Amino acid sequence: VTAGAAANGQIEPFVAFDPAAGEFPESVTTDKTGDLYVSMFVLDQIRRIDSTGAQTVVARLPQGATPAGVKLDASGTLYVAATGFDLATGQTDPTTRGVYRVGRDGSAQRIPGTDAITFPNDLAFDNRGNAYVSDPVGGAVWRIDRSGAVVRWLDDALLHGTGELLGFPYGANGIAFSHGRLIVSNTELGLLVAIPIEPNGEAGRLTIVASSPILIGVDGIALDVHGNVYCAVNGQNTLLVVAADGTIGVLATAADGLDAPSSVAFGAGQRDHRSLFVVNFAVGSPEPTPFVLKVTVGVPGQPLP
Repeated sequence: VTAGAAANGQIEPFVAFDPAAGEFPESVTTDKTGDLYVSMFVLDQIRRIDSTGAQTVVARLPQGATPAGVKLDASGTLYVAATGFDLATGQTDPTTRGVYRVGRDGSAQRIPGTDAITFPNDLAFDNRGNAYVSDPVGGAVWRIDRSGAVVRWLDDALLHGTGELLGFPYGANGIAFSHGRLIVSNTELGLLVAIPIEPNGEAGRLTIVASSPILIGVDGIALDVHGNVYCAVNGQNTLLVVAADGTIGVLATAADGLDAPSSVAFGAGQRDHRSLFVVNFAVGSPEPTPFVLKVTVGVPGQPLP
């Protein structure tokens, strides 16, 4: 394990879900008070989980929206990347897919123009309030400006998928903002790439942060204060940490209770700020164990914009 990201090996279940009730959490994020927010992929819900593990449904999306990535902006407003994916047909529905803004009353309004995103998957905000949305099927990163303009911000071969894992291309996936650049995972290529955000808002030249067979199947990512990248590798049931020099360490495996981990987020508050919360998506597992797990990693997460 890399310096500055040494876990003490402690991993414990935090919240269990009921697969028989369709409770499959896909994404997790944290607010400044330490509450977690998870997207329930099949149920079209967003739930808040407090420090005791108590759950509250805070938003209901349209039926078939099939929410994935969840993030809060600097004001605390919750945003959801909804895939519109139908598990039965394998198709996405343009009438429900897109990025939704959740109001204080729990209402979810789709941002106009985001239905153009082929497969809205994960979200990140920069320090100017612009949102970036990964599109693994489209092999692109989209940008939603503060004005609400939706643009296909970057299309690059390093963001494309191959079609070898799922039968259709699945590339750019997890996304995080860090010091003027985006870090993006590529599921099928087994990559982490860095994309500078130029002063004029355009994308700079991509660089590869890490590339390895043990990153194939990578999904959600999160960064600590040292810039180490924590990766939920859905396809291999592992939690990895990647240092700035590309060195990769294994923090947890299926033996530690991982079941198709899809998302990671650092805790907040004095008690949990050195902990990483990991979502077991568990969809498609023979004996699914959907959970939020808590991993002590010993360093704080990088503050989100």
